[in-house]
Amino acid sequence: MRVGPPGSVILEGVRTLVLTTFAVAVAAAAAVPATAGTSPALRIGTTTSLTLIGTGFKPKALVTLRVVGPEIARRVTLRTGLKGGFTYRFPTLERCSPNLVLAQAGNGVGARVPLSWFVRECPPPPPLQPGIAGA
Repeated sequence: MRVGPPGSVILEGVRTLVLTTFAVAVAAAAAVPATAGTSPALRIGTTTSLTLIGTGFKPKALVTLRVVGPEIARRVTLRTGLKGGFTYRFPTLERCSPNLVLAQAGNGVGARVPLSWFVRECPPPPPLQPGIAGA
């Protein structure tokens, strides 16, 4: 079915251009991952062992985790899931044993557990009793 007066090539061309532009826009919107526009985040789970939960990374990206603390230096590389997230458990570490936890993707984008989390969730040990010398 023709739009416009018979023999109108201009109207047929405009119709084709509008439909093609619309189809390309819909395809481009569908190709953008759900995590686009979100920045990566890293948090510590609620279990007694150290469990790291990352979100907002690119899907299927390689991410390197670094856990640093007194007498602790661990590095693990893993791949995120289809939605750009991961969960990794360090069964031999307690959740308050590190003082620095980082996650960095291969493209340089990363996240860290904020220092305020450690201050809030991991109280310092009680003070020594008077008369007891520290080691």
